[in-house]
Amino acid sequence: MKYLLTLIFVFSLNALSVSNSIIAIVNDSVITYDSIADQINKDTTKTQKLALIDQQIDIVLQKEKIQALGIKPKPETLNAMLKNIAKQNNLTLAQLQSNDQFDEIVERTSQELSLQGLKEIILQQSDITITQAEIDEALAINPASESSTLKQIKVAQIVLNIDDKKYPSPQLIKEYIAKISEQIKNNASFSELAKQYSKGPVTESVWLEKTKLPELFQQQLLNLGLDEASAPFKIEQDWLIIKIAAEREVDAHVLNIKAQLLQTKRNAFFQAWVKTLRTKNLYIDIFEHKL
Repeated sequence: MKYLLTLIFVFSLNALSVSNSIIAIVNDSVITYDSIADQINKDTTKTQKLALIDQQIDIVLQKEKIQALGIKPKPETLNAMLKNIAKQNNLTLAQLQSNDQFDEIVERTSQELSLQGLKEIILQQSDITITQAEIDEALAINPASESSTLKQIKVAQIVLNIDDKKYPSPQLIKEYIAKISEQIKNNASFSELAKQYSKGPVTESVWLEKTKLPELFQQQLLNLGLDEASAPFKIEQDWLIIKIAAEREVDAHVLNIKAQLLQTKRNAFFQAWVKTLRTKNLYIDIFEHKL
């Protein structure tokens, strides 16, 4: 559910270093000292610096894969991230755009989004599960200090497929939306309407915390009961109709344990995949005397 996903990327304008000494070469790419500068201090050992360079080698190889696969962030996603960066630095987007470092900020933000995109593509190939035994073991190590429950919901949605050529005027769009709304009021199957009218594939809903949804979603869900559909509403260029498909209460601590176990496995799967990029034809030259 693309409208329920949020990507958080913290970016500080102070993170842009001026040092540009080359400390390694990977195939046709270079790794500069500034790529590790913010992670080292006077007490950092040479072994630790080499480990940081090893991480940068992995990033270079991922960037090569990104280029090969043609992965690029959507303009609207990149723009949203730039707005977030501006906000975190107490700037307007216009002020950020006037910054001398703006081009570099855009490049680095685009790179971060592309790396995230690559990771999601690779993780789609995984079949990661956690067992009850793993959950029990984690709970034994980290028991709950107090009991707390959490309310979750599943949200079904119809993202209306409004073709500009088929519905060239606001009046035609209004009539089209009214037609679907009327079918919902007459108790037509929401899932069947989604298959018929929704733009793109209809994906299975996941359990979500209402308070962590985008504000516009929270407003639409505010007065909805179970299985009750919202009025059509607009996000960016799309019209949506949503409903609460299911509700449940879960143990918050158990939920966090499961999330941690799953994330650990996802990270391990991805890191194992990254290591497969180190083929025997890979060229690496590290200038250790510069460390």
